[in-house]
Amino acid sequence: MELLLHTPSGTGRLADIYRDAFSSAVELFVVTAYLTEWDKSLALNPECKRFRMIIGKDFGITRKAACEDVMTWLPARRKSQFLVADSLMGFHPKAVFWRDQAGRHFAIVGSSNLTKAAFDSNYEVNIFSTISAKDFESAKNWISEIEEASVPVSEDWLDEYKEAPRNASHTARRGTASSEGALVSFKLPKPKGMREYIERRRGQIAAYQRSRSRLLAIFRKCANGSISSEDFYEKLQERWNSEIGNRLQGAGWERRGKSSNFQELARSYLKIFQATKQERDDVVSQEIDRLCELGNSSRASFLSEMLCLEFPFLYPVLDKPVRTYLKVIRFRAPRGASEGARYIDLAKKLRAAITQNPHHMAKSLAELDTVIWLEYGDK
Repeated sequence: MELLLHTPSGTGRLADIYRDAFSSAVELFVVTAYLTEWDKSLALNPECKRFRMIIGKDFGITRKAACEDVMTWLPARRKSQFLVADSLMGFHPKAVFWRDQAGRHFAIVGSSNLTKAAFDSNYEVNIFSTISAKDFESAKNWISEIEEASVPVSEDWLDEYKEAPRNASHTARRGTASSEGALVSFKLPKPKGMREYIERRRGQIAAYQRSRSRLLAIFRKCANGSISSEDFYEKLQERWNSEIGNRLQGAGWERRGKSSNFQELARSYLKIFQATKQERDDVVSQEIDRLCELGNSSRASFLSEMLCLEFPFLYPVLDKPVRTYLKVIRFRAPRGASEGARYIDLAKKLRAAITQNPHHMAKSLAELDTVIWLEYGDK
């Protein structure tokens, strides 16, 4: 363990340790109560498998310009991994946890937020230490709990966020800046007749659960090459249809998706299916981006429906009514985000919308999908 004592007149090691953490980490988690400046010269290890940066918004101390710098600094595929604790009050941690390529685990915990003053003019005290694999896992679980109450930082969020005036008193910050309540709050549609549609959707999810093992079997066979893409497509029609009652979208995908490479899609789906809860969002994003690079035409409506059927509380269907709804509410994903990052940004914000609207009849993203279809689908 190393005690890092910083004074305005001294030169501490904190900035150097931060730089080493970013350049060497294969897993990196940063939580900070306030973000007021960002060093865009930091180099994140391109081999970093998991990255999260979660900031607070209490009292409006976090600066929009610093957030914009992070958003520009992040590569396209990571733009859903910079989050704000939007639904949390009293979010005041200052810590960094990481694992390096040698399998060692480290932590910095102390008084320093990500501010210029923390590395320059302030009196600060922090502890830098190796930690056990068990403690690192505990930190990851803690981060995951925070992440469930967080949303990705985007231009939409920044438009709603109110900074405190610079040099304002603590009382003034409380009165004028963002602090209480979530800033990203979707207006969920409430069309007439939605109770019937929600009940029908619950029946479709139940029907999927009954047919799940037979569907998974053909995904596995196609992924390992036991059956061809053409065979998969034919068997899929037998196990996923309106007669069985486990299909969410209407007809149309058959024409567009028939020529897809289902072996690659099946491999992606199984990677997502087998991922841990902590890692699943990252795997979804990575696999959508991989399928995008391959030009797989079934990566949107079909794959998203399979994800919604298996994980109805986590992933939305990307169908025409949902896209219409997003246009109506003027939703924007982070600028420059990859296709996978855009999907995860939407998923996290729709999850937050369900949580923020406890009296709405829809209790999952699968149920919200059918409400959106009733409101915005072709009549």
